Amino acid sequence: MANSTEVKIKAAFVGLLNQTSFEQVTISDITRAAHINRGTFYLHYVDKYALLTSYEDDLASQLDQLLHELADSLTLESLRTNGIYSLNTVASIIEFVANEFGLIQVLFGPNGDPKFEPRLRRIVKDAISTAVYHIKGTRQLTPALPTEFAWELIISGLFDIIKCWLRQADPVSPETITAIVMKTRFMTPLDMLGIEDLPTRGDLIHDIK
Repeated sequence: MANSTEVKIKAAFVGLLNQTSFEQVTISDITRAAHINRGTFYLHYVDKYALLTSYEDDLASQLDQLLHELADSLTLESLRTNGIYSLNTVASIIEFVANEFGLIQVLFGPNGDPKFEPRLRRIVKDAISTAVYHIKGTRQLTPALPTEFAWELIISGLFDIIKCWLRQADPVSPETITAIVMKTRFMTPLDMLGIEDLPTRGDLIHDIK
């Protein structure tokens, strides 16, 4: 558990990145916002880059451990609740983001680190791939789409919804976001547009060679 000084530093860091870019933030800015002296800061971090790395490494480690613990225990039946299939991985990712909402919000934002989102995307992709293996005994995705496109739809769809949530002025609850993610996994773009009297699936979908 973080001590009070680390909590102050983290709050100061998040507050500053809501106002300016990481490159423009100085140690003096952080210590002033945290109401600590420079010596106290240096007892915890070598510089602001070590601070950023510490936050990102901790978040990545937490997410990786959480998702792989889930993936290792998944079976097809473990996904069924009252006859409906869902993915606990999604709820866990959303809960993880909610617990570190302010920090992830600034790291994903325009003043954050552009390398951080791809790092988390790789962790999520790896965990989902492991979950798929536990469920069906192979990591192979649908043959209806080239694998790289299928992965892009799976991962980007999830991350785009999370990023929309992070940008909300009055963020909805984690439960609402989880429901949105799961609902959109079973909707076509035409469904989302509210277009009725759709052509049959056979008229719309052709095998992609």
